Amino acid sequence: MKKLLVVMLAMVLVVSLFAGCKPASKKLDLSGRKFKIGLVTDVGGRGDRSFNDSALRGLETWAAKVKYVEGGGYEALTDEEYKASIPDDLKDKNIVPLDVEPIVLESKAKEDYIPNIQTLVEQKHVDLVIGVGFMLAGAIGESAQKYPNTKFMLIDSTPVDANGNPVNLPNVVGYLFKEQECGFLVGAIAGYATKANKVGYIGGMSIPPVLRYEAGFRAGVKTTNPNAEVIGQYTNSFTDAALGKSAAQSQMALGADVLFHAAGATGNGMFQAICEKGAPYWGIGVDVDMGLDPNLCPDRTLTSALKHVDYATYEAIKSIVDGTFKGGVVVLSLKDGGVGYAPDHVKDVLSADQIAKVENLRKMIIDGKFTVPEDPNAVKSWTPPTGF
Repeated sequence: MKKLLVVMLAMVLVVSLFAGCKPASKKLDLSGRKFKIGLVTDVGGRGDRSFNDSALRGLETWAAKVKYVEGGGYEALTDEEYKASIPDDLKDKNIVPLDVEPIVLESKAKEDYIPNIQTLVEQKHVDLVIGVGFMLAGAIGESAQKYPNTKFMLIDSTPVDANGNPVNLPNVVGYLFKEQECGFLVGAIAGYATKANKVGYIGGMSIPPVLRYEAGFRAGVKTTNPNAEVIGQYTNSFTDAALGKSAAQSQMALGADVLFHAAGATGNGMFQAICEKGAPYWGIGVDVDMGLDPNLCPDRTLTSALKHVDYATYEAIKSIVDGTFKGGVVVLSLKDGGVGYAPDHVKDVLSADQIAKVENLRKMIIDGKFTVPEDPNAVKSWTPPTGF
């Protein structure tokens, strides 16, 4: 009897100890949600701190109100976390949770695109397939023809068939952006910021969105500092930070003191190189506000060219939820808040007069006073605006 009492007391003690411990976080079961939304990443994958992560924010953070758990699965976001995730320039867009189930498949190579889409449609039975990036134009085009009853969203392109010919499909909406406009604004800032009259541009692959970034950047520099030289380089990769770092080191060795990248995860290496050097070098981020990322180089991030892939993704999902989905093309620009630039350290580097001029240029673009070139080769003969 005595022994039994001791055992029982010991059990009570163990239970109380465990009761006082913080319980392990529970992964959510999202299978009861009304709509299933599938997303296929580009080769940069999750964690690129750029393009793919922005699309994932639109799906997971804003539409589903969840956060990804390392290793797989989701946890719920608190109301405070949700509110903090929405940037100031989108506070008026009525972004609210949509109660959807996110299903994300990462692509390590372009050969993964079609099999990933097939899995989402045939096995997961999703209501919408999102293809993240220009590189998926063929895979989305072919798949949308094969699965006419499934709806598709394509970011940064419109669909093409197996031969690369454009196809107009009622079950595909393509979201395009005027990257040249936000590229122009960060170029104008770089033109004012450079002390060496040399700035650098690092591109990933020479696809239309990246070329538009370059064209805008060159035009912006030409507008505020026509004497400045732009040193451009393409790494032919969106995934290799080492290439981004070596490109940045080369450009700094040539005298560039302000560098802008449009290279996905490859561009993370640019920030690494700038962080190692420190002042007087500045980096300019792309797609998202990279000055807010503690894993990059926030102290030396001058600004970032913002491209709201997150908002475009959210809007496409919302059209599924409220039944307003429509195939075709949606183009987002400065005028509708689809692109812009982040403040980061602009006020620390530019004068109040220079900032006012950048803002005037922004308003002139919105008002149609001038058009920013889309082709880098057209910048040389392009006439910059005056009177700003």
